[in-house]
Amino acid sequence: MHRRDLLQGLALAPLLAPTLTSAARGAGYPDRPLSIINGYAPGGSTDVSARLLAQALSAGLNGASAIVENRPGASGTLASDWLRRQAADGYTLMLSESSSFAIWPSMHVEGTRYRPVEDFTWISMVCTSPLVLIVSPDFPARTLPEALDVLRSPRSESLSFSSSGAGSIPHIGAELLRHTLGPGAKSPHIPYRGGAPAVLSVGKGETAWGVASLGSAAGLIEGKMVRALAVTGPTRFSQFPDVPSFVEAGMPEMELNIYYLLHAPAGLPAPVTAALNQAAAKGILQDGLKQRFVGAGMEAWTGPNTPEAAVRLVETELKRFKAIAERTGIRISG
Repeated sequence: MHRRDLLQGLALAPLLAPTLTSAARGAGYPDRPLSIINGYAPGGSTDVSARLLAQALSAGLNGASAIVENRPGASGTLASDWLRRQAADGYTLMLSESSSFAIWPSMHVEGTRYRPVEDFTWISMVCTSPLVLIVSPDFPARTLPEALDVLRSPRSESLSFSSSGAGSIPHIGAELLRHTLGPGAKSPHIPYRGGAPAVLSVGKGETAWGVASLGSAAGLIEGKMVRALAVTGPTRFSQFPDVPSFVEAGMPEMELNIYYLLHAPAGLPAPVTAALNQAAAKGILQDGLKQRFVGAGMEAWTGPNTPEAAVRLVETELKRFKAIAERTGIRISG
């Protein structure tokens, strides 16, 4: 380096240092709109929760707008892989659910290109939702026991089921149900590119049944376009008190909730992480938003909500689905 260039660099250093320090402190953040990615088509539970989260963040970040962007494909894993390669500046975020951060990494035969813990900054929990067993209006059973008898019988081969995508948690929920029912349960799987089209296929009779997030199915259940027979939560969901849980029906192995978490690329500055965590954790518990989550078949997260707690939940879910894979032999391919 020439002496002149060195002197110029030293002269500029005092000017650059405050800028770098300000960025490290997160000063002035945010000064432009945020983008919240989700890995599913519009209308499903992940999309709905992302839009509710956008409102929470806007309220907690001095009115900064947050725009939801849908990047559907491979149960959210394509979007997750895209996210890890983006700048860790706090302007590109993602709302992920269990499929992309726990199920595919634990159960796919080839794994994922990203590492669920190391490649992301986990910011906060957002909400949870049980799964729900839904059937078409002309399904040949009215109650859960009757439906289980049908699904374990030879008739099941002609009764296809839908999911929001191969390897999605609704798909794994359906496979877990088939495993629980035994070798007679042979319904073929029809994957869709999101919860909304998967549920709609049951309502139209294109598929006979499905396991869906309650958030994706709530509207069609209320409109009586599909019939809900059981939820996978430990108890009944308040919005649908007449729908029993699998647990109360004597099937505890079917207890399976979806978790929705906010995250960013690895290396997000700590002050930005803290600002986003505070905005999300407080915003989702505002009375109006809490009620809208419930109305959409989800529950805003009310437990401890720190970045550290979010990482622990990801690690716990990874272990849980690895155990399910070992116990059942269920694997994802393709």
